[in-house]
Amino acid sequence: MITTGSKLLIGSALAAWAFAAIYGVAQEGALGTIGLISVALGLTLVAALNVFVSDSNVSALDHESFETAPAAQATALPSLWPLLTSLGLVAMTLGLATYTVIFVLGVIAAAAGAIEWLIQGWSERASSDERFNRHVRNVFADPLELPVAGAIAFGVIVYAFSRVMLGLPTKTATVIAFSVVGGLVLLLGTVIAMRGRASRTFVGGVLGASAIVLIAGGTVAGLVGERETHEHETPADLAEANECGPEETHADADASQTVAAKSSVFAELTFDGTELDTRVPGSGGKFDTLTFPRSNPTNVLFHNEASEPARLVVEMHPAIDDNGDPVGPERICTTLVEEGGTQFLTLVFTRPSFALAAEGVGYEFYVPGSDATVAVVVP
Repeated sequence: MITTGSKLLIGSALAAWAFAAIYGVAQEGALGTIGLISVALGLTLVAALNVFVSDSNVSALDHESFETAPAAQATALPSLWPLLTSLGLVAMTLGLATYTVIFVLGVIAAAAGAIEWLIQGWSERASSDERFNRHVRNVFADPLELPVAGAIAFGVIVYAFSRVMLGLPTKTATVIAFSVVGGLVLLLGTVIAMRGRASRTFVGGVLGASAIVLIAGGTVAGLVGERETHEHETPADLAEANECGPEETHADADASQTVAAKSSVFAELTFDGTELDTRVPGSGGKFDTLTFPRSNPTNVLFHNEASEPARLVVEMHPAIDDNGDPVGPERICTTLVEEGGTQFLTLVFTRPSFALAAEGVGYEFYVPGSDATVAVVVP
């Protein structure tokens, strides 16, 4: 006996085959004919399956089949996992034509959705007891879901906090804002502690509202963009910009004026306001010229005993590459050293002094704004 559903599908399949033949003969269009043939093949397959299962009908006289018939089985529970799987497949397809990160996210979403979908489908058929099925599903899936969900939640919270912190106009505003937030958290905790007991609904509502506010704030801050951060200059920037003079610059702001105990100090230079006094540890004397090893790092201490801030500068005269650019810094300098302060320099001389003599230059320590100099010899 052919059921009503099977008759409708068989008629649709025959009509599709007829339309494909008529279109192919009348229009001679290959693309349209292929499309109609594909539809006809699909309808034919569905019709054949429906005839095979007899439209899943059970005879009214077959009482023993009532409980095992497909119509008597519980329907599948609502699920978002098929939607996540399809979105992952769409993202994978889009990522192949756009960005790799979209493809990777699509793979993750499709895999997660497919695994969760399989687990849910398996658990719903574990028994006829829905409570037992939910328990089986949780026992199997919780060890996978909870760590991943916790990691995602933690990442979202940290990223949202970072966007808010970087989106506030100043560091002071960031400190004030998060101080207020910390105070509110402390106040809320105090209120809950004084009440003695808080309902799960109340705690869940507070956490949910906090998460919404945090994510919304992070989203808005991320769309607005990070605040402009000015790069802090260093003595290397001063040397590159040829600003190793006696004037104060941004690199000199809040500069350290002390040096911790260092080992292997090659020389100490002390500026008294007019001259540079040079001493080499272990030699017991003063030197008008300092001899440094070539290609080895050497450490120098600069003490300022003058009444005005001063900086120490050393001319490096680097080698020139094939493009005419210097290989290394033209000069190295400290930040401005206040009276009684000390700065530390590490130097590497790459060319011998006789190579510089042929160019009419030489290595030299000096203090800008004064006549204090010390010659340097590199063998």
